[in-house]
Amino acid sequence: MAQKNPIISLRDIKKTYLMGDTSYQALKGISFDVCEGDFVSIMGPSGSGKSTLMNIIGTLDTATEGKYIFNDSNITKYTEDELAKVRNEKIGFVFQSFNLIPRMSVYQNIERPMLYDRKIPRSERKSRVLSVLKTVHLEDKINNMSNQLSGGQIQRVAVARALVMDPEIILADEPTGNLDSATSHDVMRFFQELNREGKTIVLITHEPDIAAFGKRTIVLRDGLIVEDKND
Repeated sequence: MAQKNPIISLRDIKKTYLMGDTSYQALKGISFDVCEGDFVSIMGPSGSGKSTLMNIIGTLDTATEGKYIFNDSNITKYTEDELAKVRNEKIGFVFQSFNLIPRMSVYQNIERPMLYDRKIPRSERKSRVLSVLKTVHLEDKINNMSNQLSGGQIQRVAVARALVMDPEIILADEPTGNLDSATSHDVMRFFQELNREGKTIVLITHEPDIAAFGKRTIVLRDGLIVEDKND
């Protein structure tokens, strides 16, 4: 079998926060790869460093030390504008709080990331929205407002928004945190379906039953990887 290409390579990533005269090291040397087609669950208790790691992977924050290679490009020293381009075009975010805009329709919420790229014409934006809505099985909700949807449907709209730029990876931060158990498992089975279709997924969670939906689990504790296993 041909070796898969790493999309993400983290090498000895450290993150130190300065708080007045004191400092706190949230990450103490994190190294791992995420390859094309992986479904990686990153978990750990509160204070383990998983949120800090998620922010660095998603280019929402930068490491104090170490190297971050994204698709063969060393983005460690990228400017904020360059990082913003990676965030918008290469990473599809799915958040615990959904982050949909209630006054906008499903269509408008999904279309929104494309509005930052003026090169995408309206006709293509419409085509992409219809395509991702079909992927998440919500074609009939295109004109609904988010307050007219169930929790599971809202999260699938958030997934559709993450997919619309055809990102290299989907980065899901506690995507089931606001859902009941049955709906959470429905959403996770949907993530598995996306992964089977070839999407690369990195999932942040503190729940072992949710992490188990991935193919690989990385466990953090006190800013270090204490376990990295294939499920």
